[in-house]
Amino acid sequence: MPVRDNLTMSECLALIEYVSAELTTKGVESAVSAIVDKLRDAFGVSCVSIREIFSRPCSLRYTYESLDDPTKVKRINETVTFEEDIWKNVMETFSQGCYIYKAGGDQQEPQFIGPVPNPPMCMIQIPMYSGSDFFGVVDLVDFEKLRDWSGEEISALTICANFICQYLYKTNQSFMEIHNRNDTDPITGFMNFTAFTEQLDENLHSMLSNSPVAIVYSDIHHFKYINETYGYRKGDELLKLVAQSISSEMSKYVDIMVCRAHADNFITAASVPEEIIAVFDNFIHEENQRVCKLMEDNCPDVQIRMNTGICYVRDNSTTAATAIAHANLARKTAKREGMNKPLVFSDEMMEDIKRQEYLNNELPKAIRNHDLKVYYQPKINCLDDSLYGAEALVRWQKPDGSFIYPDQFIPVFEKNGNIEDVDFYVYRQVFRYIRGRLDAGLPAFPISMNVSRVHFQRDNILSYIKSLFEEFRVPTDFVEFELTENIYMNNFDRADALIQYCREHGIQVSMDDFGSGYSSLNVISTLSIDTLKIDKIFLKNAELSDNDKTVIESIIAMAKRLGMKVICEGVETEAQTVFLKKAKCDQIQGYYYGRPMDEESFNKFVEKMTTK
Repeated sequence: MPVRDNLTMSECLALIEYVSAELTTKGVESAVSAIVDKLRDAFGVSCVSIREIFSRPCSLRYTYESLDDPTKVKRINETVTFEEDIWKNVMETFSQGCYIYKAGGDQQEPQFIGPVPNPPMCMIQIPMYSGSDFFGVVDLVDFEKLRDWSGEEISALTICANFICQYLYKTNQSFMEIHNRNDTDPITGFMNFTAFTEQLDENLHSMLSNSPVAIVYSDIHHFKYINETYGYRKGDELLKLVAQSISSEMSKYVDIMVCRAHADNFITAASVPEEIIAVFDNFIHEENQRVCKLMEDNCPDVQIRMNTGICYVRDNSTTAATAIAHANLARKTAKREGMNKPLVFSDEMMEDIKRQEYLNNELPKAIRNHDLKVYYQPKINCLDDSLYGAEALVRWQKPDGSFIYPDQFIPVFEKNGNIEDVDFYVYRQVFRYIRGRLDAGLPAFPISMNVSRVHFQRDNILSYIKSLFEEFRVPTDFVEFELTENIYMNNFDRADALIQYCREHGIQVSMDDFGSGYSSLNVISTLSIDTLKIDKIFLKNAELSDNDKTVIESIIAMAKRLGMKVICEGVETEAQTVFLKKAKCDQIQGYYYGRPMDEESFNKFVEKMTTK
């Protein structure tokens, strides 16, 4: 079976430019007609269709179509209505991206394309949204050939679909009528999000005249699993049950307003007397538990919990949108941290958001101006107290000389992915430093660098490392990479690929922070790592207990039997040092021998150690 070749990046960009030009230079009707012809020709498919949402529930109407067979009749103005379960399932898929089908896989025959003469060999469906409202779909279907859609093609089609949607939206009055004719959520009968926000804005001032207003934002954790296990009909019944239960319990407070924002997200607003606020979050927690029990009675094999954020409004200047956003932020924080109780929004939470934004905005400038500094902490050979090498650590020194410490910015960048930029900056500075010492005829030592889990989500660390070796011509035995044990556990295949590359090129690899997470002896015995780095948690006491000593000795003995070297970090006392040497640890790292130091200080330390 023939397979179509993918478009190149330049071809995808040219396609986007064509769509933009057509829509800005022609009338909507002629422009979109030309665009569907262009898409069909560019991707070599049998059919390209545009279907827009219709006034009947779960219905789409064909508004544009291009066929490779001119003898076939286009389905313009034909309307297809789908089963409610199919519609909801596809809408959930679209909320995550697009829908792709390829014959011969594990997927069932596609059900969201309406009547067709024969099953397609492959297809892609790109949703169109106006804001958060589903507007329609762009279908590319082939009945004869297979195709694998590349990321560049999917991105280009998504952009094109967005352009088309914005132009069609302006001319589609029926779409406006559909979304403006009703302020209620069709499943629960309560207000939808738009109506809730508008009404809260209108009523908030008068509600505040009685007492503070509590905005409660909740979602049902893993509700998608309920839909997939019990079906959407059952899921809708539970959503109704939750809405009714929330409304019933909250009715004891005045000015009660309830809405289903979307999916399994509910928002409630109520005037709550000041004397009640101290216990209100406990009341919500008890109510959540009661609602979860009701749902579990209907779905006995599912453990259900709710994520909830609360924002208390006391100021007349606060808008509904701001209050809802604050409650939602608290909900997301509670969800991320796995909290079982409601979390109340606080000014500290907002300050944390502002701090994260500040760090994200300042990072490019800090890298450009070299405000990020590489510090080196020595590693000492246990056998003779000689210098083995060092670990490269990052510090952020602001222009005024003050520091932003790693525990303030590294967790932020690990969460949003910017840690990759930080790591790559450190790698480059380390390679530059080693090259500089070699060129000056000075002794050089292995420098270890940390690898974040983000690198294995983006899969470009190997290419960057290769480019550094090509640029700086640093011998591989002066470079070492440290991966935490959790990276190995959660990204085994990609971590193993990096390890194998390092092994083939003489680059050392160590497992950092061993013992701080969920170590797997099976993983350790499988991976070809050179060094096991014992976490400082085992040296929490200046004087080691017998249990601590037994654990450390066991780890060292195990690593030795597996052919690994062992380094212990966090060493701060002479007693710890003496014990580790007796236990046959290979290297020591910690304040006892040296704190992290800047490049100039480390050079002096190296000179002192090599002279000794």
